[in-house]
Amino acid sequence: MPTSEETARELLALLPLINRIMVADLRQEVGEDTTMPQFRVLAYLLDQPLTLSDIARRRRVSLQAAGELIQTLVDRGWITRVPDPHDRRQMLLHVTEVGQQQYQRAHRRMLKHLIPFMEMLSKEELSAVKIALPALQRVLSRDEVVEANPDDK
Repeated sequence: MPTSEETARELLALLPLINRIMVADLRQEVGEDTTMPQFRVLAYLLDQPLTLSDIARRRRVSLQAAGELIQTLVDRGWITRVPDPHDRRQMLLHVTEVGQQQYQRAHRRMLKHLIPFMEMLSKEELSAVKIALPALQRVLSRDEVVEANPDDK
């Protein structure tokens, strides 16, 4: 039976490989100057409009760093700022149609690249991955929630 530490080490070794594939596909599909943080912000905003503070919290960066990231996406026309109807001091960030298209193109390309690797797995291995990934998503997402709500600790 593998230990948690052994499994964590294997996961850490695997993540850079997956990231390299995703970054290469992202840049080939939507441009060399596109970054994974930009892609992740689009993914966040596809779920719901967010404020700059929300983005900074999720990315675990300063407001200034988040602002620079957002400005790049605004300049490209991938997101837009809209006044928050509930708090006029805030702006909500929305994905534009162009941003949605760019996200979908890159996402499809990444899937197209990863599917053949999944097809190389045995049925048992694929089943194990299918079970493990949602479990990892659940426990890792919990950390995001705890970090986003430090008062809940």
